[in-house]
Amino acid sequence: MKLKSIIAFAAAITALPVLTAQTTGSADILRSHVTILASDSLSGRGFGFTEKTLAIDYITTQYELAGFAAPYSGSYIQPFSHKLTFALIEGRNLIGIIEGSDPQLKNEYILLGAHFDHMGWESAGAGKVVFNGADDNASGVASIIEIGKLLMGNREALGRSVIIAAFDGEEAGLLGSAAFARSEVPGRFDVKLMFSIDMVGMLEENKGVNHTGFRSLIQGEEIATEIIARQGLDVTQTKNKIEYRTDTWPFAKKEIPAVYVSTGLLSPYHKPEDDAHLLDYEGMSKIVGMMTELTLELSNVQNLEADTRYIARKVNPSVMAGFRGGYGASSHAHTTTFYKAKPMFAAEYGLEAQLRLTKNLRLKPAVMYQFAGSRTEAGKLRTHSVVPQLDLLITTKGGSIADPVLFFLAGGYYSYAFAGKEADAPADFLTKYSDTDTGLRFGGGMLIMKTQVTFVYRYGLQRVNLNDADGKIFNRGFFITSTRYF
Repeated sequence: MKLKSIIAFAAAITALPVLTAQTTGSADILRSHVTILASDSLSGRGFGFTEKTLAIDYITTQYELAGFAAPYSGSYIQPFSHKLTFALIEGRNLIGIIEGSDPQLKNEYILLGAHFDHMGWESAGAGKVVFNGADDNASGVASIIEIGKLLMGNREALGRSVIIAAFDGEEAGLLGSAAFARSEVPGRFDVKLMFSIDMVGMLEENKGVNHTGFRSLIQGEEIATEIIARQGLDVTQTKNKIEYRTDTWPFAKKEIPAVYVSTGLLSPYHKPEDDAHLLDYEGMSKIVGMMTELTLELSNVQNLEADTRYIARKVNPSVMAGFRGGYGASSHAHTTTFYKAKPMFAAEYGLEAQLRLTKNLRLKPAVMYQFAGSRTEAGKLRTHSVVPQLDLLITTKGGSIADPVLFFLAGGYYSYAFAGKEADAPADFLTKYSDTDTGLRFGGGMLIMKTQVTFVYRYGLQRVNLNDADGKIFNRGFFITSTRYF
């Protein structure tokens, strides 16, 4: 029997419970979905891989047997394309619709999304190693299929309509969800709330379910907490953020409340060992039940309103703070003598912040510990300093915190040396060297995904020597730094 026929038969079997009016998922059926979607024959469901059509056939067959409406002229497939270098890769989102029963609310939508792509495979000698992605994210796809079936069995209680969306290209950069949000929202679908169900196969090990982003919906946390408590599940994390590494992000950028549902990164995340037999299917069944109840109740809330101020702060924050560290070289410039000091290793660590002034201007204050020095006639000079800094950044326009931003910076610094050594003796900050320094900073870099890489040249303006006989000596140096914002 051909593999496609086997998949179609398995799809038919797993669709049998559709018409039962219940709100709990079946662990055995969830296991069946994941086992098929995370099998070696699908070659890791890589974006653009030919074998991924087997996953598309399986999911769309499930949609059809469940009775979801097909919004694209009788098809569940929303095609999109992505240019990668010189290749144009075709992606496929799989979209099913469950129409609500309320005459007014049914024109609004709650979206339940899960990406069905994964990382594909890589060569290993004469064979290949497959990244099956059972938890990431066959678990989420299995869950939205079963949630959809349960909602179909409870349509009389469903107020708003529901979109069941299996997104392609998440691992390649949220491509499918971005394509859907860009082309279909709000034109075709007035989406009031979006859930990304991504990696939900480790409930017991995680000691509960993670919900990130409910604050993007006005009173969302209160509604969700009450419903989840009724289901007997613990909420392990409710981070004060909107997750930008999964399919919530393109919707948040459109000011749509977006919630990330997960049991964490406890499976073999992005490793070949992420296989179907490792998942907690009883736990997945509980999450399916919880999400079904949550969707039913939210579908009947009269007003689902986005907290646009909260979303704006998270998508494009005006203030960020983080930790910075870096390495480089420093030396003394003897501007009035023939002597040229050789550079020495330098490092700096500390805290910095960014304040957005306009779309293209940012202010960046920082306080750093700096380890620097120079080679002198007496030997190696090492100093330990506290260095307040203030830079002005001229940036390219970034639409959100996840968008790459290039920048040029110019600023100044003040340095106070609280300790130092020259050769094997304490540095003489009374008669030979100044313990303070001021100067300019110039450089540039890139900020992406809350990580910033910067190259900075330091140009001292204040003489560091106290003895006029030595001529004029100034600090010079450069640093390559990395900042991680909280």
